[in-house]
Formats: sequence, C-alpha cells, structure tokens
Amino acid sequence: MPDLILTPAVAWSLATGGPWPDPEALEGDARFMALALQEGLKGVGLASPNPPVGCVLEKAGRVIGRGVHTRAGDPHGEVMALRDAEAQGEDPAGATAYVTLEPCCHQGRTGPCTQALIQAGIARVVVGVRDPNPRVDGGGLAILRAQGLAVEEGVLGEACARFHAPFFKHIHTGLPWVTLKLALGSDGALGPPGQTTQVTPPDVQRLAHALRRASEAIVVGRHTIEVDDPQLTDRWPAPTAPHRSFARVVMDEAGQIPATARVWGPVAGQPVFRAVTGDPVPLRGVEDLHLPPEGRGCSLRHLLHELTARGVGRVLVEGGGTLAGAFLTQGLVDEFHRFQSTKPAGGSPPCLHLPQTWQHQAAGTWPDGRWEVWR
Repeated sequence: MPDLILTPAVAWSLATGGPWPDPEALEGDARFMALALQEGLKGVGLASPNPPVGCVLEKAGRVIGRGVHTRAGDPHGEVMALRDAEAQGEDPAGATAYVTLEPCCHQGRTGPCTQALIQAGIARVVVGVRDPNPRVDGGGLAILRAQGLAVEEGVLGEACARFHAPFFKHIHTGLPWVTLKLALGSDGALGPPGQTTQVTPPDVQRLAHALRRASEAIVVGRHTIEVDDPQLTDRWPAPTAPHRSFARVVMDEAGQIPATARVWGPVAGQPVFRAVTGDPVPLRGVEDLHLPPEGRGCSLRHLLHELTARGVGRVLVEGGGTLAGAFLTQGLVDEFHRFQSTKPAGGSPPCLHLPQTWQHQAAGTWPDGRWEVWR
C-alpha cells in the first residue's frame, strides 16, 4: 500500500476510516456508490448515535440528487437526496438510489426510508451493506423487492462496512467506537515525564485535528492536563453544524486538577466532563461522571457506557501513555493512529500491545515523519 502525502483531504479520509474509493477511478455502480460514500463523510461526527448514511440518485447516467443523514431525528440520507432532486427540478421516478447502508423499514423518529423510495417511484436500489439493526436486518431489502424494485447489495461492500463500523459496534455491543491517537518519537517515546514535548510540527498537529472532528468525545489522562494544560477543543478549520457537540473528558479520579486548568473553561458546543471515582469538590460548569474504581483508576468500560448514554458514537483517546496502554490492554480500542517522527522524543516508551488480529490500513507521510493507521 503506497504512502499518502498528508493533506487536509487525506487527513479527513484517514480520520473517517479511509482511504475511500475514488469515484473518478471507477465505473458503473461502483462509481455512484463511491459518490454516496463521499456524501456520507459529511455526516461523520454529527449523526450519532445514528449512522451517517450517504445516498445519491442516478438517472440516465447523471446524479440528480444527493443526501446524507447529519442529525438524529432529522431525515435520513435517502429522503435528503429525494428533497435535493426536487429542489433541482428533477423527477426521481425511474432513478436508481445508491445507499451506503440498507434503507430503514420501521417508524422511528422519522418515517421508513423504504416507503419514501417506493412513493418517489425509484426503480432500483443499490445498497453497500446490510443494516444489522434487528429492526431492519434485511427487512428493508425484502420490502423493496416485494414492491417490484430491483435491489442489489454488496457494491463496495467492504468500504461501506468499514465506513459504518462505528454504528455496527454500537448495535452489537452498546459501546462507542474508540480511536487511539499518539504522537511518538523515533524511539517510540512520548517525551520525558513532566515535560511538554512537541513531536509533530504545527502543520501536522492541525491535520491531526481531523480525528477530533470525526469524533464526538475526546478522553485524556490527568497527567496530560497537568503537563500541557490544553483546552482539548475541536479546531478543525471547516465549519460544522450548530448542533454538533464535542465532549471533553478528563480522567481525574480523585479530583486533583485545579479549577484554574484551561480545560475546565466553558466552550460553546464542547461540554467538559470529569471522570471521578470518589466525591471531589464540584467544579463550576463541569459534569462529573461517577465511575466504579478499577485497578489504579476507574472502569474504562463504564466510562464508554456513560458516553454512549449521552449520544456519543465515536471516542478519541489522545493520551497519555498510561491511559493508552490501559485502553489497549482491556481490548477497548478499535483503531490506532500513530504519528511517528524521525527524531527521538526522549523518555521511556509506553507499553503498547496492539491486538495480533489488527492489520495495517493506511499511511500518510510528512517530511519528518509518518502517520499510520492500524485496525
């Protein structure tokens, strides 16, 4: 697999589970499904706990409508694509709908997408991957076929399954998708203890913020706050929807971080939580997550359940080394983004045992380092 040159587009692709198929390099059904995937990318970090389903409508070789699901309770990608076609004066009757995930067939906060497609006169539906939700799980495809629509599934199935993996995990386990990100020196270390160490250059640090934008929560350990005093905010430059919420979570079991730390400061749309095991003095504007103790800290699995209950579907663990090792040891990490410089950082390398079943997914480079994705 060739290395990719890190650009904002490549960073966003890797942060959302890519690299993704290039529509310009494909033909036929695969090309239009790749376009539907590109629509779906617009909903990452916005739609949880629902999947960011992308959809395009094709008629006579032209895309006549595009849509994506970007907020739980709002219309799904199929309906948004139909509305887009209507707004452009296009008639969807006889068109083909390309959908990254099987259309829903039940009444929830929105109506069933199968019915919307049928009523619009869609002639053919091409689906990337089946929805494992027990309320769907092949039912949507069966309804469409029963109404006389031509249905095909599995087009770009691997890519669509990879794209919707966070939703699949939520359905099967009730837990959010967990991404681990670490910046390491050539010596595999994070830097000397108690000392701020800049491993990656500022331009690469900005690209790393794609991982925050793709997530709904960030988790860091107490020592990271004590040493670096960060805000932990989402600073990806592209604007986002007003409803987006990015939770900042600090593991501070005994409530040792002072109230003057920058992370506790209010930021619109980015609430802050403190994971505690005892009953420390409350902090103004900070919600405490009371978790059962486990080992030398708190139960990380309980933490993830608490975040799921708050609508978080994707979690970014950004340090430090002890917290990263704990998440890996407990089998709670789904993918690892490793930024590694060609220069040593100093200090002792953290103990990171990656699952033997993981495979190298992609890599991006900058002049003095490399970004690798393992899953």
